[in-house]
Amino acid sequence: MATSKLISTKELTGVRVLGGKNGTKRIGKIRRFVFAPGQRRCVGFIVKRPDFLWMFHRKDMFVSIEGYDLEDGRVVVRNEPGATDRAACKALGINWDECVLWVGLPVMCEDGTAFGTVGDVTFNRYTGVVESFETDGGATANALLGKRVVPAEYIMGFRRGMGVAISQTSQAGQETEEVELGAILVSDEVKNLTAEGGVAEAAGKATAVAVDKVQTTVDAAKPVVSKAAKKTGEVVNKGAYATGKQIARSKGMFSEFKEEYDKARGTKSDDAPTKKTTTKKTTTKKTTKKKEPDNMFAAFKEEFDKANRGE
Repeated sequence: MATSKLISTKELTGVRVLGGKNGTKRIGKIRRFVFAPGQRRCVGFIVKRPDFLWMFHRKDMFVSIEGYDLEDGRVVVRNEPGATDRAACKALGINWDECVLWVGLPVMCEDGTAFGTVGDVTFNRYTGVVESFETDGGATANALLGKRVVPAEYIMGFRRGMGVAISQTSQAGQETEEVELGAILVSDEVKNLTAEGGVAEAAGKATAVAVDKVQTTVDAAKPVVSKAAKKTGEVVNKGAYATGKQIARSKGMFSEFKEEYDKARGTKSDDAPTKKTTTKKTTTKKTTKKKEPDNMFAAFKEEFDKANRGE
């Protein structure tokens, strides 16, 4: 939890909220943040209260930016009439029906250029004045392209009639079926802001070095073909070149393999010349034969190993 006057929505989201006379009663956890319609200011947050006996829904509570304290990493609501709900709105001089939930709204320029949605908003925890916010393009886009940090001077405010459909609220925490478009409007200067923290940015800083290293690695991985190998047409790719480890032996490989396999199985090759052989019954001595591979894949592996050893 931040110890300075600046704090962010990301830091406060999910924080446990206490209240009551002694400040020890569990109220719920912070769920959303409310912003004034015509200002760059957070006016408070909405607390999600747990259902009573896990069955009966409890209405969410609105806590004013001026109605809480931070104690030991928790939010403690002050025991004052103007700290929550309608009394808080009256004390702040705001109309709840016109307030906006910034986080999640699209970020757009006047010409319709979009920069993702509003992500983490940093603001003064005493006054609610917004310092900046980060754009959020989703987990994948954030990891690859990074995020833009939009300073307060580039934020024009909430604009109706553009962006995405938003839900209207008639009172604190109560949504209605009325829907209209809305977005956070920013100035054209945002187009010149550089996204930070993405893989693309990190890669861009060392493009020349990376290209040089890749080229060197590829050249080193190319298989060296000897004169003898060129003559016989048998070339073995021993490196992770192109699309991975592949056997690139030339013509004749499979025919040679079939002969070896037939030998291992004790059968005759189809194209081998037939010879008349006389079988003699030997009852005295049994010749010990070298154990041959049991299957085609074992025999194939032997041939592949031989090729790698240059046999």
